[in-house]
Amino acid sequence: MFSVTNILCGKTSGNERLRYGHKHVEAVDDRDGLLKPELKDPYPTAPKPVVAWAVTGACNLKCKHCYAAAGLKPLPNELSTLEGFALIENLRAYGVPALLLSGGEPLVRPDLLALVDHAVALGISCTLSTNGLLIDDYVAQRLKRAGLKYVGISLDGLHETHDRLRGKIGSFDKALAAIGRCQDAGLKTGARFTVHALNEREMEPLLDLCVERNINRICVYHLAYAGRGKQLRECDLTPDQTRAVVDRVFDWTRRATDAGIDIEVLTVGNHCDQAYALMQLEREDPDRAEEAWERLRRNGGNQSGAHIASIGPTGDVFIDQFSWHHPCGNIRQQTFGEVWGDPASKRLRQLRKRPAGLPERCRACRFVGVCNGNLRTRAEVATGDFMGMDPQCYLTDAERDPKRL
Repeated sequence: MFSVTNILCGKTSGNERLRYGHKHVEAVDDRDGLLKPELKDPYPTAPKPVVAWAVTGACNLKCKHCYAAAGLKPLPNELSTLEGFALIENLRAYGVPALLLSGGEPLVRPDLLALVDHAVALGISCTLSTNGLLIDDYVAQRLKRAGLKYVGISLDGLHETHDRLRGKIGSFDKALAAIGRCQDAGLKTGARFTVHALNEREMEPLLDLCVERNINRICVYHLAYAGRGKQLRECDLTPDQTRAVVDRVFDWTRRATDAGIDIEVLTVGNHCDQAYALMQLEREDPDRAEEAWERLRRNGGNQSGAHIASIGPTGDVFIDQFSWHHPCGNIRQQTFGEVWGDPASKRLRQLRKRPAGLPERCRACRFVGVCNGNLRTRAEVATGDFMGMDPQCYLTDAERDPKRL
């Protein structure tokens, strides 16, 4: 997650703490022996990740690019309410700093509000990713009272495009209405836009709409080749087209910042964007470029399997929310700490040793410390190798040359 507004334009937003240089959060202090023995951290030096928990595999839409391949019904044997409470307690004991609740559609789950209550009561920063269709005034106000930090609602283009990609007429209007209800309730609320060839022409109009609706945060996601998004790969942008789209994101954000517009623009899912921004800063403002280099190196680029984790509806633990075909363990059999700190896990070791194991083109790149090989799921789909080259790297050989440092 890369804040264009913050790094490229130099405008703070108040959300930097988790994005930059906030990797380690201590586990619960248990000097008084209050924790259940099974929750005590068996591997205290292992990373404490932000966790994306898909609370259900059910959804009331069928989006073409859904990385979870969500269906109309819950998966068999999803975690119960009591198991959900126990998981949250497990994560808190381990020192997880933040929990993103997603799905499927998380609000399809009847106990979602109770899960939010429990997480917030235990001191976990809690956010929600939703399509917005089930957010009425009561739900918005209830989420605010629970202490939810942020709600991200998906907008995949303007009316017709959004409805077509989401598979339901009227879903765009309902999503916009949900954003308004959350804003009225006092919730920090933003939009999520996954860009590809079927909607890239509507990106700037959608950004403009966010300004009109006082939506002060939008995340522009690159397509992940996971779930139904894997079948949408043929509609992904080429690397050159991706670069052009990122140019447009940067240009729009600069204009908005110069105009004093209160909006934070982020890109998600392609760490080349960070390198590309650094190149611009090196040309335009070397002092700020040096500061940005330091912050982005500290963040470390792609952190799947280290400071990013995902938990599926039935308790499987994954390296991120796009890699559900590679479970690392299950919280019904082990604590989260036992899974995440397992020294025998080859995949976790590989990811945490990066850039070792990445292709030579990555290892030799001057930006490897701020990219870390980019998205593993895209690389695996494109090359058949989990540690292969992400096809959405759009930097030239000259731009990657370490002699330019």
